[in-house]
Amino acid sequence: MQIVEDYRDETDEGKKPVTTQTLPFHKLLSQANAIDWILMALGTLGSIVHGIAQPVGYMLLGKALNAYGNNTNNTDDMVESLNKVVPYVWYMAIATFPAGILEIGCWMYASERQVSRLRLEFLKSVLSQEIGAFDTDLISGKIISGISTHMSIIQDAIGEKLGHFMACFATFFGGVLIAFISSWEVSLLALFVVPMILLIGATYTKKMNAISATRMSYLSEATAMVEQTISHIKTVFAFVGENLAIKSFMESIERQLGISKSEALIKGIGTGMFQAVTFCSWSLIVWVGAVVVSTKRSKGGDVIAAVMSILFGAISLTYAAPDMQIFNQAKAAGKEVFQVIKRKPMIYSKSQGKTVDQINGSIDIHDVHFSYPSRKEIMILQGFSLSIPAGKVVAFVGSSGCGKSTIISLITRFYDPIKGEILIDNHNIKDLDLKSLRRNIGLVSQEPSLFAGNIKDNIKTGKMDADDDEIQKAAQMANAHSFISQFPDHYSTEVGERGVQLSGGQKQRIAIARAILKNPPILLLDEATSALDTESEKLVQAALETAMQGRTVILIAHRLSTIINADIIAVVENGKVAETGRHQDLLNTNEFYHSLFTMQNIDTRVEDSTEGTASTRKQISSQHFDQPDTLTESYTSFTLSPKKEESQEETDKFIFFRIWSGLKKKEIVKISIGSFAAAFAGISKPVFGYFIITIGVAYFKDHPKHRVGKYSIMFSTIGFLSLFAHTLQHYFFGVTGEKAMKNLRQNLYTAILRNEFAWFEKPENSVGSITSRVINETSTVKTIIADRMSVIVQCISSIVIATAVSMKVNWRMGLVAWAVMPCHFIGGIIQAKSAKGFSSGSTAAHSELVALASESATNIKTVASFCQEEHVIQKAKATLKKPMRKSRVESIKYGIIQGVSLCLWNIAHAVALWYTTVLVRKHQASFENSIRSYQIFSLTVPSITELWTLIPTVFSAISVLTPVFQTIDRQTEIEPDSPKDSPCESLKGEIEFRNVKFCYPSRPEITILDSFSLKIEAGSKVALVGPSGAGKSSILALILRFYDANEGRVLIDGKNIKQYNLRNIRARIGLVQQEPLLFSCSIRDNICYGCEGASEAEIIQVSRDANIHEVVSNLPSGYGTTVGEKGCQLSGGQKQRIAIARALLKRPAIMLLDEATSALDAESERSVIDALESLKVSTTYVTVAHRLSTVINSDAIVVMDKGKVVEMGSHSTLIAATEGVYSKLTRLQSVERN
Repeated sequence: MQIVEDYRDETDEGKKPVTTQTLPFHKLLSQANAIDWILMALGTLGSIVHGIAQPVGYMLLGKALNAYGNNTNNTDDMVESLNKVVPYVWYMAIATFPAGILEIGCWMYASERQVSRLRLEFLKSVLSQEIGAFDTDLISGKIISGISTHMSIIQDAIGEKLGHFMACFATFFGGVLIAFISSWEVSLLALFVVPMILLIGATYTKKMNAISATRMSYLSEATAMVEQTISHIKTVFAFVGENLAIKSFMESIERQLGISKSEALIKGIGTGMFQAVTFCSWSLIVWVGAVVVSTKRSKGGDVIAAVMSILFGAISLTYAAPDMQIFNQAKAAGKEVFQVIKRKPMIYSKSQGKTVDQINGSIDIHDVHFSYPSRKEIMILQGFSLSIPAGKVVAFVGSSGCGKSTIISLITRFYDPIKGEILIDNHNIKDLDLKSLRRNIGLVSQEPSLFAGNIKDNIKTGKMDADDDEIQKAAQMANAHSFISQFPDHYSTEVGERGVQLSGGQKQRIAIARAILKNPPILLLDEATSALDTESEKLVQAALETAMQGRTVILIAHRLSTIINADIIAVVENGKVAETGRHQDLLNTNEFYHSLFTMQNIDTRVEDSTEGTASTRKQISSQHFDQPDTLTESYTSFTLSPKKEESQEETDKFIFFRIWSGLKKKEIVKISIGSFAAAFAGISKPVFGYFIITIGVAYFKDHPKHRVGKYSIMFSTIGFLSLFAHTLQHYFFGVTGEKAMKNLRQNLYTAILRNEFAWFEKPENSVGSITSRVINETSTVKTIIADRMSVIVQCISSIVIATAVSMKVNWRMGLVAWAVMPCHFIGGIIQAKSAKGFSSGSTAAHSELVALASESATNIKTVASFCQEEHVIQKAKATLKKPMRKSRVESIKYGIIQGVSLCLWNIAHAVALWYTTVLVRKHQASFENSIRSYQIFSLTVPSITELWTLIPTVFSAISVLTPVFQTIDRQTEIEPDSPKDSPCESLKGEIEFRNVKFCYPSRPEITILDSFSLKIEAGSKVALVGPSGAGKSSILALILRFYDANEGRVLIDGKNIKQYNLRNIRARIGLVQQEPLLFSCSIRDNICYGCEGASEAEIIQVSRDANIHEVVSNLPSGYGTTVGEKGCQLSGGQKQRIAIARALLKRPAIMLLDEATSALDAESERSVIDALESLKVSTTYVTVAHRLSTVINSDAIVVMDKGKVVEMGSHSTLIAATEGVYSKLTRLQSVERN
């Protein structure tokens, strides 16, 4: 589908620079302060001591060899000379303990401190950008990946990885220095070897750079797709778009496989070349050493010390190769992060801008031209001019897309005009301080945006220092206090992510209370009462009129009843003011305004005929059925949970094995070949350990050049075989890891989209958290297989071979080697537990920050208009305190464990050298066999230490994957695919509710529907009216089976809705929501959503029916026009009409309209209603509406209050009962009353 292509187009435009260059590494440390530099200096000191410990050890080995060579004929002198060397090994062991603490502790804590600041800087920069940036550059996926994935990579790079990298380089440079001290001729040869290694490293880095950048762009694309699907989950479910979402996501993920193959091949060849060059260097240097010894210019022990120091310095560079890969990724991630941080906003708060504490509120708009940044070719305003005196109420009327809301966006400086100027109190708003301007303007938008938190906090957004009395007063003025008081927690009631726990009307009233509390001189109301029922609207309107006094007010409304008392009404056409005047004047002079008035006046269109009343009563019945058995049907979710928890504990143990279970036979074969290659790559160290001592002894024998020449050829051969082995190892493990990650992502995403709607309302399943789970947490599978398991196999191979050969050479020394080995493993186990606890805590804490960033970006207009940027930053700082405290404790603990492990390692060397003197003195072993037996083991110690590093990361990765597999294993409460065999093509559309009791799962203590019974005949048009929170939208949610009733039954065509295949029945139900949600793709793809096979003719026909075809046709790209993220390129009315066209294309048996025309102007609304009514006689319509003018032609109108039916009948019947609820609502809404 086109969704993928559109994402690719959007992301590719922004990513082109990333592929050509990355960020300089030192820029990643730009957030460091003096304390961080001190920590990094101490960490560097620890890394250096840790690094040079190895070459110093080889220097001492050289001294031991010289002690042997100088005293080959006198055992006592040999032992005495060896005993002089042993204490220095002990001193080195003691020195590595504090070094380990400093290396791990300081780097880990310094990175946490810096990245915390970087996260805040990123968030500050995002919040400081102009609104236009969020239409084009700063899509939600980019922001989420920036503050989560990219930050984690950067923290890894500038923390432990940098410390490890420095330790490796300290080993190399320390080795070169000691080599020069020991034998300068042999060392000089290193000057020719090192450039070769550096050349390979530079080539490797350059290749990995380009791949990392490309991977980042693909990852951002996939992240945006997941974030969009989860935030639009109601639309996805209603239009059965789960399979399409999975398909689009998998197409995006599939494109990463090619990149991964290249990455794995380059990684294999890169590390293999390091090994090959190193081994060839060994062979050359060893042979040159023999020449030097033959000419008596150096001793054998000094040559071995030089050889070992230089060549193990070179090996340490291969250990730094994975770190370099992380650095490459971090630089690519840093490029994207710093692009956002350094992005200069087009509209920003100038330091020299005028600060106005109090303004009068006169607004002058002079010849304003404007087009949105994302569609510069379409002019929205074309010479718009209007003068608004202070304290006056001005209303804008006009068709959707004429530029009414755009004016409000320009006055609040969300955008700047291309030409012309806007003056407030004769000050050009561009000269005013931005925050000062926005503090004097109150805004209530068409689509209310609330923040996760409680009601009190949301209202306080208007005035952060408001007390409880002020908050309550504002709520009372907005008619919100009454419904808030009904909640058990009152003002402390959580509204949920984006206010999902509240109805549209409740959200809008809280948004109005927020604006009233702000008490601004200028009040902008963009369809402020569109989501309210009639009674609430009138109360809020009265409150607003009180609040309007003494202020300048700009009103945008499609309901003329809300604007007839305005001082000035401006009719806007084609981006200009066509005419201004008062209500009565415009009725007489403006044909457009008069036609709007005529369409909306209910009294002029009441049908006197009362025909059909009797038939209506047959169609609709609201009886209480005496069926006790139906009352026993209730949720069983809570009774199942204990068993689920028990089974989950068992599955946790098998997560590691489950990672491999999804792989095909082909992948298993690749892993087997890769494992053999890894095992062979592990042979090199024990073989070298065996022969290097043999060579060391050969230097003291006759004809050293001839003897050593044979070993040089062997070294070169092993080097070239290592190149081949490493290439196979990394390629096969890398490709298999990518496929395993792809499989897991597919399974997880599929499992997530199988869950019932209530699951997405839980706090732990926010959009940010789910996106992080799908994209970030699943990536640990690839880390385990590609980066960890291949090296673990290699390490185990080295340890097993080394132990066997060591025992063969001298079993006594072999046993000593075995005796010290458990010390390393004990340290590794403790380290693994520490790493597991540390990682799980920080992951959870940072997901809170990700959710905050996602929410702030989504509600950016609300954040900006209420100057909440600093408040969001303070909340972000608060969420970062917990991981910071945890990091401090864990870094010390982790550092101590590292120090102990390094100390134990060097103690083992000291014990071995001491025990060699014992064996030689007792004549139980020759010096050659004893030292050779231990050296085989000693050279395998880096494999053990690497195992220490890898085992904890595997444990921590498994802990990260635990919630992933919990999500996959979760049994959904509402099964979407069962039963399999229930086609719904012949659905008539009869709906019946029998004694339904319903509470939202997130608020079980509040009853929404109480013993609700209603029958709707097939093909009838039924309207649900009543105050906000009466349960109208809940009825639609039960018909779509977003939830199941707690008690009672919902029947469709006389059959329990639970007996239908959920996806089949949803395919036969159309839904148009109060807040239209569009996908970030073309208009055509949005209309086709859920009906991918639709022809162009069908698309055009439904567009005509929804009165949107003409608007779309006038766009340069027509139906191929991209609507932007969440439809931001279109007006509210245009979005709503596309949503209506999307529902019409399904040709549904049941059509659910939840305030479907609230965002339309009167003309569009009338034409859409006419289209809906004439569309299909056999379709059952269930409409929720606050505007009674939209439902007067319904077959039956059901008046609801507090979850029950209070009145029912046709419009003419209900209006006849003058004291009835409906009759009162009608009189309230009639324009003629005024």
